[in-house]
Amino acid sequence: MAEPVVLFDEGAYERLLQGMKRERFEPTEWLRLRVEAERLALSPGFEQLISLEGNRIEEYPHQIEAALTALRRMRGRAILADEVGLGKTIEAGIVMKELLMRGLARKALILAPASLTLQWQEEMASKFDEEFAIGSSSGDWSGDRLIASIDLAKRPENAEKIHAQSFDLLVVDEAHRLRNRRSQAWGFVNRIRRKYMLLLTATPVHNDLSELYSLVTLLNPGLLKTYRAFRQRYVNPQNPLKPANWAELKGLLSEAMIRNRRASVSVKFPPRTAYTYRVKLSPAEWSLYTAVTRFIREEKPSATDLLTLSLLQREVCSSPAAALGTLDKLAQGRASGERLERLQELSGLARVAASAAKVEAVCKIVEKAQDKVIVFTEFSASQRLIAGALRAGGVRAVLYHGGLTPAEKNEAVRAFREERQALVSTESGGEGRNLQFCNVMINYDLPWNPMLIEQRIGRIHRLGQKREVFVFNLAAQNTIESYILDLLANKIRMFELVVGELDLILGNLEGKDTFEGILRRVWLESKTDEDMKKRLDAFGKEIDQARDRFARIKEAEVIVSGMFE
Repeated sequence: MAEPVVLFDEGAYERLLQGMKRERFEPTEWLRLRVEAERLALSPGFEQLISLEGNRIEEYPHQIEAALTALRRMRGRAILADEVGLGKTIEAGIVMKELLMRGLARKALILAPASLTLQWQEEMASKFDEEFAIGSSSGDWSGDRLIASIDLAKRPENAEKIHAQSFDLLVVDEAHRLRNRRSQAWGFVNRIRRKYMLLLTATPVHNDLSELYSLVTLLNPGLLKTYRAFRQRYVNPQNPLKPANWAELKGLLSEAMIRNRRASVSVKFPPRTAYTYRVKLSPAEWSLYTAVTRFIREEKPSATDLLTLSLLQREVCSSPAAALGTLDKLAQGRASGERLERLQELSGLARVAASAAKVEAVCKIVEKAQDKVIVFTEFSASQRLIAGALRAGGVRAVLYHGGLTPAEKNEAVRAFREERQALVSTESGGEGRNLQFCNVMINYDLPWNPMLIEQRIGRIHRLGQKREVFVFNLAAQNTIESYILDLLANKIRMFELVVGELDLILGNLEGKDTFEGILRRVWLESKTDEDMKKRLDAFGKEIDQARDRFARIKEAEVIVSGMFE
């Protein structure tokens, strides 16, 4: 074997030339390893985060410290357990970017609830310049940057493709869903081959400290020894939420879990105040609403028609203009005979009821605000109606919707920030964009999925907001929209929650159906308004029970937080 060639000392070049003449070369693998070693030697250590210069985020000290701790002490395997609203996604993004830039990771998989996959995709692109594809049933699951719903990913046909690969970094959001070691989700995630791993959860414990064991074992098998030994050593049989040998358990968890509390960081969130406006529909609007509701109840929809009629019910609460398009499409479709006549009659009622009482309410709120206002609606026709009314009243308004190109969306936000008073946005404005320069928001209509409403609020009530936030919720009196607002405001009390807590309450509803699915079932099965109110009252009691369970989770949060103080 050739003698090692020492470069850059006296006579090095001469010896190198003599060696080359004699064809005495080191093996190629040695050269590759030497080059890699030199590259790593030139990279600064984790005392300095090289990824911060290129991103587009406003980092907070607790986020930087969390990322450094995850990288230095925990070697890229950590439970990020900050309280809701403190930016766990940003912390995970910093760790991810650091590993990617240093060449320590190439292939990354993010698992999240389905409702958050698009938000993750937009956050990684807009803040860290990392483009992730969202996994689908028809996809090949082989990309280097992939985000997937955990429910979709764990399906046998998809799990097989994922388990056949090795990932450098695995991120699991809402990781408290893995607290049961016997669940299919836990087993699926445990089988994924990964080098680095981040588990994100604001509530690592719900009912029993043993749930911590499940999460830590995913991350660092053996740290808490066997399950039996863990229970014997650390779980108090009189109170499963209060640990025995507190100091010892705290020391072990500090090797795997990072938790910041709002009370202990320098971040101060401004207050948020919500107002409810119950708008009385005009006689023409009320005639349209009652006629459409009666038509839907008398229909016997197929699975295909169900979504369309559900959409129509939401549209008629928004504006006659929003309902008109769907009514015309139904009439121009396969309708015939009496059904066609009824649809044509309903279309006529929608044309007569050209204005919308809720639009007038928006104009009054914007006028009184004398500040920048975001107006959210689900429907394009309502969006145009609102913008037209605002402009007619002298308010400079700009539209934001999914049909705009990325450049047009950026321009709309710039115009709103610098020139216009109002941004009238469809649901796409509730995703990804940070609009903290505005502190007034109007929910013109209410989606049946409350997570979408929380996403809207999260655009302005988040880290970086300096002023008190005002949220105005509009609902047409005596409509299903008004009953839904009662559930949201009085039962869930979602407008009092910190952004991120809503999912914890909804996750405690018994059964597998979603909030939106339960509402759709109530709406479909109710024969009269009185029947619907009774069913919604029963649903309200289920929400009360879910809130009670949420209260117990909050109690567990306090206990877990005590281990990090």
